[in-house]
Amino acid sequence: MAGTTTHPTTFRTTVADLVDSTIGASGKLVFHITGSTADAPTTVVATLPFSATAFGAAVAGVITANAVSSDTNAAGGTIAFASFQTSGSAVVVHTTVGTSGDAINVTSGGLAVTAGDTVSCSALSYSAMP
Repeated sequence: MAGTTTHPTTFRTTVADLVDSTIGASGKLVFHITGSTADAPTTVVATLPFSATAFGAAVAGVITANAVSSDTNAAGGTIAFASFQTSGSAVVVHTTVGTSGDAINVTSGGLAVTAGDTVSCSALSYSAMP
């Protein structure tokens, strides 16, 4: 029989704040092609730098990104995954990307990015496990 696992809000908030502090200064949002995993991220499609402080303080297990800079000269490819990384490219969070109903949704221009395109992020939040 399958069950459901949940965590108290205070613990989820601690985890969300830990994600932010682990990213640290000069972190980045990196989009990858198919086949990417947290332990082996694949080819980079675009890299968007986070603000010096990537996210604000967690509220009820959710952190919301401060301003995310655009990549004005993307490498190009079809986005399938994204990762939140430290300035040294260590993956902190890895997730799927789609056009709707996914962890990260690309809403303008679709998942296919042409080399030299600008890729931007208008809003981003992370919700720690339930």
